[in-house]
Amino acid sequence: MANSGTIKSINIKNILKVLNANESISKTDIAKYTGLSFPTVSSVIEYLIDKKEVNEVGRKDSFGGRCAKKYSLNPMYAVSLLLYLEGNKINWIINDFCRNRIESGNVIFENEILKKMDQIIALVKSRYCQLSSVIIGVASNINDGKIISKMEYNELQGVDIIKYFKDKYNIAVNVENDMNIAVRGYWERHDTKDMQVVVNIYIGDNGIGSSMVINGKVWRGISNFAGELHYLPICDDNIEQAKNGFDEIDIVEYYGKIIQSYIALINPNLIVIYNNSYISDKLEEVKQYCKVRIPEEAMPEIILSNDFNDDYEYGLSKMASELID
Repeated sequence: MANSGTIKSINIKNILKVLNANESISKTDIAKYTGLSFPTVSSVIEYLIDKKEVNEVGRKDSFGGRCAKKYSLNPMYAVSLLLYLEGNKINWIINDFCRNRIESGNVIFENEILKKMDQIIALVKSRYCQLSSVIIGVASNINDGKIISKMEYNELQGVDIIKYFKDKYNIAVNVENDMNIAVRGYWERHDTKDMQVVVNIYIGDNGIGSSMVINGKVWRGISNFAGELHYLPICDDNIEQAKNGFDEIDIVEYYGKIIQSYIALINPNLIVIYNNSYISDKLEEVKQYCKVRIPEEAMPEIILSNDFNDDYEYGLSKMASELID
C-alpha cells in the first residue's frame, strides 16, 4: 500500500505533467485533467510555488463570478544541458524548465573529448546556477554509462561518464545511444497510438545504427546492444564498409536485408529510414526489394524522414527533463 509520501510524489508528477502541457491553467482545470480533488491540487500548487517551480501568472477569463487564478511552470526554475557527439563534433543545447531552447552551439574536437565536454558543462554551470541535468547522446554502444563499442571514441572506452560528471558537479547525468534517443523522440513527436513497434535506421558520421520502440518503450537488449547493425551478416565486413562510406556495396540490398531482418524478427508497424545521400532517391527500390521477399501481410509501412535532428533533440530534451527532481 502506498504511503502518503509516495501519493504526494505521484500527485506532484501528475500536476507537473498537466502544467507542462499547458502554457497556463487554473486549479479547477488541473483538477479536471488529473482527477484529483480541488483541495489536493491547491495544496500541491502552493507547495510548488514555495519551491519556485510554479508561478502565478494572472487570472482566467470570467463568465460571471470571481476570476480563477492561473498558474504555469517557472521556466528558469531549472535548466538542462543537452550534449551530443557525432563524428568529431560536440553539439550542445541549453533548455529551460519548459524545454525551450535558451542557447546552442558546437565544438570541434580532435582529442580530449572528456575535457571538452567538461569545459562546456563548467561554463554552463558558471552561467546558470540552476543547471539541474545533463544528458549526453553518443553515436556509439553505451552500457552502464560507459562506451563499449570498439569503433568510436577510443579515448572514452571504459570511462564511467555518468559517475565522472555526477561526482564533479553534483547534478543528474545520463548517457545514451543516439538511436535510442532518436527513436524515442520519433515515438513521442508523432501519432503512434495504434502502433506496437517502430524501428528507425540512420547513417551518420559514425556509420549505420538503428533502434526500436516496442509498446511505448525503447528496446535496448540486455547489454544495450540492440540495433548495432554493423554486426549483422549482411556483407563480408560491415564495419570496414561503414568506415569506407559503403562505397563497395549495393545500398538497396544493404538496407533491404536490414529491413527484412527486422520484419522477420519483430514484425514492426513502421520503419523510419532517416534520409541521407546514399538512400535519398532509392526508397521505392528498397520497398520493392522487400516486397518480393516478404509476404504482403507482414510488410510494414516504410518511410523516409528528414527529421533525424528534430527527433534526436526532442528525445534528448525529454530525457533531460526527466532527470530533474
